[in-house]
Amino acid sequence: MHYEKTKFDSVILAGGFGKRLSPLTDSVPKPLLPIASKSAFERNLDALRKFGFSSTAVTTMYLPERIEAVKREGVEFFREKDPLGSAGAIRNLLDRINDFIIVISGDAIFDFDLSKARDEFLKSGCDAAMLLCRSCDSGEYGSVCVHGGRIVGFCEKPSVRDTMSDLINTGIYFLKRTVVGMIPEKVQYDFGRDLFPALQKRGVPIAAIEPSGHWFDIGSFGEYHRCNMWASRGESCFGAHTSVHPNADIKYSVIMDGCTVGNSFLRGCIVGENVTIGNDCVIPSGCVIGPNAELRDGCALAPGSIVKSGDTVIGKAFVESFPKPSQCLDFDDDSIIANDSDDGYFVRLGRILGGGLNILSFANGRGASLPQACELACGAAEAGSSCTVLSGGNAPLAAFAAAEHRSRTAYIYPENGQTRIKLFSSGGMPCSREELRRISSALPERSKKAGSVFLMPHGALIKRYIAYLKDQTDIPKCIRISQSKDSGFLREISEELGVKTAADGPEFYLTDGGERACAILENGARIGYWQLLAIACIAGERSGIILPNETPCTVERILRRNGVDVAFYGDSESDVRRLAEGDTLHRDGTLLALTVSALTERLATSLEQLADTLPPFSIVTRSVYAERSKMNSTLSRLREECGFGARCAGLEFGEGRANIYASASGRFRIIAEATDTETAEEIALHAIDELGKK
Repeated sequence: MHYEKTKFDSVILAGGFGKRLSPLTDSVPKPLLPIASKSAFERNLDALRKFGFSSTAVTTMYLPERIEAVKREGVEFFREKDPLGSAGAIRNLLDRINDFIIVISGDAIFDFDLSKARDEFLKSGCDAAMLLCRSCDSGEYGSVCVHGGRIVGFCEKPSVRDTMSDLINTGIYFLKRTVVGMIPEKVQYDFGRDLFPALQKRGVPIAAIEPSGHWFDIGSFGEYHRCNMWASRGESCFGAHTSVHPNADIKYSVIMDGCTVGNSFLRGCIVGENVTIGNDCVIPSGCVIGPNAELRDGCALAPGSIVKSGDTVIGKAFVESFPKPSQCLDFDDDSIIANDSDDGYFVRLGRILGGGLNILSFANGRGASLPQACELACGAAEAGSSCTVLSGGNAPLAAFAAAEHRSRTAYIYPENGQTRIKLFSSGGMPCSREELRRISSALPERSKKAGSVFLMPHGALIKRYIAYLKDQTDIPKCIRISQSKDSGFLREISEELGVKTAADGPEFYLTDGGERACAILENGARIGYWQLLAIACIAGERSGIILPNETPCTVERILRRNGVDVAFYGDSESDVRRLAEGDTLHRDGTLLALTVSALTERLATSLEQLADTLPPFSIVTRSVYAERSKMNSTLSRLREECGFGARCAGLEFGEGRANIYASASGRFRIIAEATDTETAEEIALHAIDELGKK
């Protein structure tokens, strides 16, 4: 007799490793971590049954036997042999699902009414829907832009600069069977990184549903603790088979199964399974004790301490036995702000960046950058890496070195009284948001086998860079260069190329650490960076260029009207960003200046005449400090009110516009566009006033 297999109406994704919650997840899969004594997995099953979803597929991978030990009616488990990503995991279920399914992330905790959300999805007429909620911090989630009840923009775990709004992806989706069929088989495929961007490209409408209620992602210690306090209404949570001394002082803490706690003080901490805590111990806020650890009598931990699984901590020897905290990195969009008061900072940073990878430590040659670069190289060698130290040059030269040597590169330079480090990937691009996340979560550990440190002569790198420039552009016979300090590198390269110094004509100079070029005409008029770039593309008859998301809309419009195809990249990893590795015209001021100068010679025209072929426009950039907790909601309101595209939020004025971007430094960056500088300045000031009212 043939029995038809059950069709699923719901899927729970429970295969993640939960690395950010280690050591709690060393022996327990994240979906089984208790939330007020009931696991996240069981809470999700309860929610599905409550709202009429009766047959559930559960995908597992990490410690699957523990999840499969939870027996519920209408549940079937599917083990992944290889990680297929959040979307790839459900592709194999295509023949077992109904006309549509609800997908829930195994680490999501919520009290949404799923039946109302289902009705809203079916009423929308869309093939997919994403449940959203609002958050002032979207960096750990997917940032979403919504218009007319549809998702029109999406960025997975964005940088502050790429953040679209305060609406974030909850990891709960409705998908029609046709959408599941679009997921490729047997490849790694994620919802946020792959499926939803692909649906947008195909023009498949995605409904945006913002249900009322609470939602938590228990992917960090802070969120896990906050979720427990919400579920228990602020009371401490105790697991099964836990023994607690009657005089123990415990508040706002999570104590898991099988623990023994003596007469000790615990506040706002998380204690893993089967932990033993003696008498007279002090465990303050933010501490995490891994499973099977033992804290002997009299242990006193510092706030935020983490005790590894199985460790034994003796009170008198605590300082020696406790694991050192990870390096704290202060990111400001494109760079890290170094802690100059910490003598061991660069050595520890080198250990983090190393980890067996080839590293370049590049000093720009000013201030203390060279000894700092040497310290970083020593730290990388301690982590088992081969590290090369270079000195002298600007950020584009450091990016070139990264691509030339296929090595992660740390470019160290002083700016406004601070030491900053800009990190470049092995492709020569600034490190992506994902790579910076991996770096920031790494520990500064030593390797058993030490690496090596080399010194590369400045001239050896310059020789390779000269060959690169000759391959990228025609070299002008003459060029006139500003005597400003920042333009010294352009003068050095021009001399190495044999370019003569022009007695008259436009005067080129570098800005933004050498990444941009501008020019001053003989009549005193300024040709800005964006004008030079447009001239290089149009007069140079380029078919296309890849530019950053912050590119002014006016520049995009001018380039497209002149037959130049434009693509954009953000801070997150993407195919477009990878293609941008080989296109450096927009981020190397030396290359741009040489290209434009050579064009004027080849076309037998002046820079002024080339500039006159462009519509008049001026770009003014300003910054204004903002309240961090309100920045994302301000971006949301701007998008709703002004209806800008997914690339930027902003304000539109009669004679121009102001594009608004958030910054990791707690500021809004305003890029004002108008036909002339005076109007652009006025628009920037108006935008600052308007932002103050939001």
